[in-house]
Amino acid sequence: MTVAGKAAAAIGVAGLAAGLVARSLVKKERGSDGDGAHPDGWKAVTVLGEARDFEDGGYPEPLERLAGSLEIRIDPAPGDKGFEVHARIREGTDVSTDGDPNRALRAALRDAKQVFETGEVLRATPRPHGDRPRTLLGHAVDEAEDDAKGGGAL
Repeated sequence: MTVAGKAAAAIGVAGLAAGLVARSLVKKERGSDGDGAHPDGWKAVTVLGEARDFEDGGYPEPLERLAGSLEIRIDPAPGDKGFEVHARIREGTDVSTDGDPNRALRAALRDAKQVFETGEVLRATPRPHGDRPRTLLGHAVDEAEDDAKGGGAL
């Protein structure tokens, strides 16, 4: 690696570290990262499209699979930018396969949004272009992608 390449890598790592520190300070200042649990257990996703198209043919498959165990409400999104799908797990039902019902609900809402908007559930892995070399920042992105599906990120 050239001196310029090493300098660029060092600047990138320093910028990432500064960004992480700034993000943690903002979280402390706000007291929340914005993904706190709703007191009544509702999860929501904003979908671009017409609400009647979402409801008329039944919910998209990822949400339809859990619909019997959920309370679902649909509201207009702010600024006429589609609609919001709100869902929560009904008392006494279990929707999880891994012990975390909130993760299963969040994943179903996100997948239903993707199916409605694009016709498929989008996947980051496996990558169609093949494996990439493991780098410090690349490893962090891979971990974030793996944890994102039900974790409320990405």
